[in-house]
Amino acid sequence: MSAKKHKLSVSIEEDYCLLGIVSDEPDYKVCWLLNQQLNFSLARIDDLKLFSKKLNEEQEVSIFKYYDENKLISYRLIVNKTSSGYFLPELKNIDYLLHIQGDIILDEITKIIKQISSIKAIRMCVPVDLSKIKERERLQLW
Repeated sequence: MSAKKHKLSVSIEEDYCLLGIVSDEPDYKVCWLLNQQLNFSLARIDDLKLFSKKLNEEQEVSIFKYYDENKLISYRLIVNKTSSGYFLPELKNIDYLLHIQGDIILDEITKIIKQISSIKAIRMCVPVDLSKIKERERLQLW
């Protein structure tokens, strides 16, 4: 009699989603527009300093943060284009990233995308496919 073998597969699901935003406006204005449209209180925090292996130098990335205590969700607006390259090089056509972390509800994300897309200064807002990002650890530094 042989013993039964069971394979245990573990999948770690992300507790965040990422939206790509395209706009010609400067970061402070995009932040202000999102605050107005979404009733957020995004505020600038210290720049994130990351070492880029590809560029062999440190990058400084501007970030704005808002924590919704009622929904237990963190929102971070990340500037994708830096003076020395990109925060996420795979997304060169994206100007800003909205990192949403916490108890995420799909209907809420869809609603947020529609609200952001309705802002005249925003040309596009789309969900980002996380599987296409090579340096996903950059998004897990929080």
